[in-house]
This record gives sequence, structure tokens and C-alpha cells, in this order.
Amino acid sequence: MQERVGSVIRWAAWLCLSMMLWTAAVESTHNHPSQTESTSCSICVVAHSTAPTASSNHVRPVFAAIGLLQEEEVVAKPRLDVFDFGIRGPPTV
Repeated sequence: MQERVGSVIRWAAWLCLSMMLWTAAVESTHNHPSQTESTSCSICVVAHSTAPTASSNHVRPVFAAIGLLQEEEVVAKPRLDVFDFGIRGPPTV
């Protein structure tokens, strides 16, 4: 069952890829015998339109200090002590 699903996905991917390549080839090589036909062709209209320009009406942000950060020194306290593990020191001679 897994092999069949994998082959269907692979076949669909190749189909989509081939359709995309054929569409790109047709769009780049199509032409019109007269100028009036190209004005009504949606592919030609999009290809010859100007690229949109980025415009923004945003106001620049205003940066103002609203307070100062008061830092506290934090000292970490160990939760386990070495003696809690039950390890004894080396034997004395």
C-alpha cells in the first residue's frame, strides 16, 4: 500500500513539473500577428506591465525612555549538596 501511495505522489509531482515547464515554454514563445490582438491577451498585458513599486505611509517610530531597569543580583543556591549523594571521601592511611 505504501509503495502505491509513493508512486502516485511521484507521478503527480512529475505531472505538475511537466505542466509548469510546458506553460513556461508556451508563454515565452507565443506571439500575435497584429498589435491589436496582443492588447487583449492577458499574458501579454501582464508581461508588459510595470512592476509595482513599494510605497509606505508609515510614520517613523518615536523612541522615548519610559523608565530605568532596576537589576537585582541573583545568587543561585544549590539544591543538592555533595553529601546528599552518600559518597564518602577517600580512606585515610
